[in-house]
Order: sequence, then C-alpha cells, then structure tokens
Amino acid sequence: MVKIMEQTQAAIVWFTENGKKLAYRIREKLEKANQNLHIEMGRKPGQSLKEWCRAGFERKQLLIFVGAVGIAVRTIAPFLQDKFTDPAVLVLDEQGRYVIPVLSGHVGGGNRWAAFLAEELSAVGVITTATDLYGKFAVDVFASGQKLAITDRGMAKKISAEILAGAQVGIYCERKVSGSLPKELIWEDLDEFQAKLSGKRAVQESPFREEAGRLQEDRVLEERSRIYIGIHRYKDRKNTLYLHPKALIIGIGCKKGKTGKEIEAFVLKILQKQQLAMESVLCLASLDLKQEEKGILEFAGKYQLPFVTFSREKLLEAPGEYTESEFVKGVTGIGNVCERSAVLAAGEFSDLSLAQDNQVTAGRLILEKTAECGITLALAEKEWSVEFE
Repeated sequence: MVKIMEQTQAAIVWFTENGKKLAYRIREKLEKANQNLHIEMGRKPGQSLKEWCRAGFERKQLLIFVGAVGIAVRTIAPFLQDKFTDPAVLVLDEQGRYVIPVLSGHVGGGNRWAAFLAEELSAVGVITTATDLYGKFAVDVFASGQKLAITDRGMAKKISAEILAGAQVGIYCERKVSGSLPKELIWEDLDEFQAKLSGKRAVQESPFREEAGRLQEDRVLEERSRIYIGIHRYKDRKNTLYLHPKALIIGIGCKKGKTGKEIEAFVLKILQKQQLAMESVLCLASLDLKQEEKGILEFAGKYQLPFVTFSREKLLEAPGEYTESEFVKGVTGIGNVCERSAVLAAGEFSDLSLAQDNQVTAGRLILEKTAECGITLALAEKEWSVEFE
C-alpha cells in the first residue's frame, strides 16, 4: 500500500459521463484511504472551469481532472506560483488507464497520490520527477511530509541536484529521529562541525555522537552541503539548508495599548539574539485576560499564528519553578504569565508518543521571562521528532 499524504480537501472535475463514473470511483478510493478528506464533486451550477480551478488553488485542494492533459494544463496555467505553494494536480484519462501528476508532485504530494490511485485503479502512474525515477532522497518531499519549513528554496534545489549527481549530503537533527537514514545522507556531529567552522564549541550535545565516525575526515566539511533540522538558525553555517519544525511557543504579556509593531520588533529581536527561527514559532500563549489584546492579535494575525490563552487557575497548575513578580500578581492574580503559559501550551501541542508513559503535561522552558518597554515574553519548546520511511 502506498503511503498517502495528509490532505483535508480535494476536488474532482470531469467532462463526460464516462469521466463522471470514474470520478466517483476515485472518490470512493480516496475516502477509503482518508476519512477526513472532504471531496467536492464537479462544478457548482453556473461555475466555469476557470472559477472552479481558482477556488481549488486558493484552498490548496488536491485537484483531479478526469479528461485530457491539455485541458488541465490550460486551466491551471493562470494560477501557477511556485512548487512550494501550488497544490497537487492530477490528470486521469476517462478510462482510468493513466494517472499523471502534472503539478506539485513533491511538496504537494502529487506523486504519492498518483501512485496511490494507480495502485487502487490498476492504472499506470506516469511519474517524471528525477528523484523518484532514480529512487533518490527528495528533501522537499521529506520536509513536506514531516511538516518542516524550508527556509532557502535555492539551497533545497542545490541539494537535490547534488544528490542526483551522486553526492552525499550531511544531516543533523536537534531531536529524536526514527527510521532508516537514506543512503544519500550522512550524519554530522554538531560539535565537530561547529568547531571546524567557527572555532567554537557547540553548547548542545549531538544525539548522534556514536555515528560521528561515519564522517569522511578527508573531506572539508565546509564544502559539503548539509541539512540542519531544528529550531535554531546559526549565522555562520555555510552550505546549509535549514528545515524548521513548528515547535516554539511564545508566552507573552504586555501593557494595554502596545501595538503589533512594537510586539513584533521585540519578538524578532529576542529570537535573533537566541539564534532561533521565526519559522519554528507554533503559537502565542498568555492569560485569558489578554485574549482581546489588540497588539498581540495584530502580531499573531500578521504571522498567522494561533493565540491560545489559559485561565489563572490553569496557569497555576504548570509544573516547575517560575520567576515571580509581585506587581503582575497584584494585577492578574498570578506572579508569572509568560513562562507558565508557554510551558503549558508547549505541553498541549507536544507529541505524546515521545513522552514516557505518554504523559506530557508541560513543554521545556528554553528562555525565561525577558522584558522590554512593557512587553514580556518567554519561550518554550514542545516535544517533536522526525521520521525517515
């Protein structure tokens, strides 16, 4: 069975009665594989094909054309942006003999959907992407499947080209990794690498020190491209593609009237100082008294971040020791909002499978309360991991 991509919405269009019959067979197969997939069948009354396609692109739906490839290509052409944002588009002939991913085969999961439908319909999947043809590791597919943000599209393309040329690419991950490492990748020891590059010792211990012996000592590490998976972003890392998990929670508080721009400037300043990636921020957290704070909502809206809040009673349940403020306690009834809310939110978003006995009650506080000009924040990290198939 082909492992399919996570998807919440799909839309299927057809042009003949035979195409309609196949479309409903496709829906049956897709719903069987993913019960959470909402599938729109056909166009609405009076809706043009162009309007149908525009709606699908806006919603990032999996789009399936049952008909000629030419119709699909001409229809999607005005809406194309880039491989990292376009939705997957499949084309099937109305006899169901061929399944062709014509757009977003990697990041959008088009190739996997095509392989799945080809298997289910006893059809031929027409896959043309080079890494798939040669059975090579594709960093964009991996990042999409693991929900990791790609920060440098040019570097991602460079790494793919090097892998296709037969080169090995280094990799380091800040947290737990499961599965088998693809042969195109080689573990790098963070301590040794940073020592060579900047003359400094790394603060964090590499979880793969026992595999560091696999490094090829006769090669200059600075020249090898590498993939770094984690919440950090270091300025002195050359030839490095950062893949960032959504794992950082910002516990935040502020005086009434602080603007979104003021909050944004402070957050970015702290993240830069801590060498942490904005792309890794998962959400904001605070006391429920702040749930309508205009400045926080403006900042959250700009970066499309959820803003979760907790009651005073819930915050008091956060385990651990926290920096207490008598002033804050007098106003809110609790001595520390940002640290407690960050830790609690991190726990709620953590992967329970990574916790001992599946009991995650709190995240890991990585930056204690820091304040400036009436704004306070703290940072926590949720439990996360990556998996190679």
